[in-house]
Amino acid sequence: SPHAREHRYAVTVHANNDGLILGLEVMIRVDAGAYSVWPWTAAMEAGMVVGILPGPYHVPAYAAKSQSICTNKTPMGPYRGVGRTGACFAMDVMIDALARELHLDPTDVRLLNLIKPEDMPYQSITGKQYDSGDYPKAARQALAAIDIDAIRARQATGEKDDRLIGFGMSCYTEQTAHGTAEWVSRGLPVVFGYEPALARLTPDGKLILHVGIQNHGQGLETTLAQVANEELGIAVADVVVRHGDSSVSPYGMGTFGSRSMTMAGGAVSVACGQLADKVKRIGAHLLQTTADAVTLSDGRVHTETASVALSEVAEAATLHPERLPEGEEPGLDISAVYEPKRSTGAFSYATHACVMAVDPGTGEMEILDYVVVHDCGRMVNPMIVEAQVVGGVAQGLGTALYEEIPYDNNGQPLSSTFLDYMIPGCAEVPNVRVLHIETPSPHTKYGIKGLGEGGAISPPAAVVNALNDALKSLGADITQTPVTPLRVLEAIESDAVSPL
Repeated sequence: SPHAREHRYAVTVHANNDGLILGLEVMIRVDAGAYSVWPWTAAMEAGMVVGILPGPYHVPAYAAKSQSICTNKTPMGPYRGVGRTGACFAMDVMIDALARELHLDPTDVRLLNLIKPEDMPYQSITGKQYDSGDYPKAARQALAAIDIDAIRARQATGEKDDRLIGFGMSCYTEQTAHGTAEWVSRGLPVVFGYEPALARLTPDGKLILHVGIQNHGQGLETTLAQVANEELGIAVADVVVRHGDSSVSPYGMGTFGSRSMTMAGGAVSVACGQLADKVKRIGAHLLQTTADAVTLSDGRVHTETASVALSEVAEAATLHPERLPEGEEPGLDISAVYEPKRSTGAFSYATHACVMAVDPGTGEMEILDYVVVHDCGRMVNPMIVEAQVVGGVAQGLGTALYEEIPYDNNGQPLSSTFLDYMIPGCAEVPNVRVLHIETPSPHTKYGIKGLGEGGAISPPAAVVNALNDALKSLGADITQTPVTPLRVLEAIESDAVSPL
């Protein structure tokens, strides 16, 4: 099994005295391990981070160089937040460092440099096409939810137990649902720019959806059924989603890259939309009216005065073709393929705000509060969205505070069991408060944007910024994850942790 990212960044920022970013120079080194993992190649993250590092910030001038370095470690493979976690960490930790250098509040510097909603759609310095959103609004909502004024007052009075309190935040963008041209430009051996679906209405009025996408715990059976309900007016309980069997399902491109709901949901929408048109034609014929005079809801085809059940329509289409309108073919099976209008996809975004307490004597840390303000466009199922975000935060906190695969000088891994490889459990993950903004994308069905990886992107940056804020009176500067108690003490003693 491959390991996740190991990045090192050297960042030089050019800014004026107000903290306005004028330009960035970045050197990025990525440990790719011993082999290239197909189909992503050894340049997967080194290639991505150059284009995404500016994130939600306006960067007018940019020079970046990245290296993918072969070592005798386990090969690197995709891990939740691919490329973005390191890029976000470098950018947001740099912004806080800039603020400290200029004796400014990091929140003011961050708000000053965030892309404004009136600039949407926005093309970044690296050519990314940001479709919609209000990045400053998300940041301000996070500051209000965390009650930044109360946190600053608490810092001023001090804690009774002598722990130090710090606040940190991080903002990111997440490119989702890439189209064909985007994948072709990356030079990969496989192009993942589309997704298929097949919708079949059975004689008993039930709907079977065959999809190539594979569920791995993100609730696709529910959300895809909700899409079918939107198009056909069929009850969610009457929809069966079948996936994972390539002998009966259309050939899909996989569950990754926050693409599943946007791409598979789009394909289901197109297929069910075309199926709905046929159902209306048949239902209207049975009701002795025209297709434009009927609607679909509650599992029935309606006029203003009468209705027929979907099961009656399906029975006519499959078992009694003599009941069909002239020229209408029997059967209610529709296949469709979906690709978003713009190949660069849709961009979700969020602000994470974190309050940390740290004991400068022992290095022990505690997360006191954690807020996420998230925008993934129109939410199909807010409960599932929130679960995805919270689960991602838990995973990101593992990156920030616990998870590491060190090697000794002979290349021997030192954390080969869960006795040595630390992961956060229920006791370590705080209560995460999630607030939502809905800014639809103009390029996708229903305005949906992907969100599966987003929760894991910002936690390392938010946590480290909070710790540096807490320890600033001691001159400590943490720029490495995971942040362990030992590394906190080393930072206090040496004023630096980073090897760069």
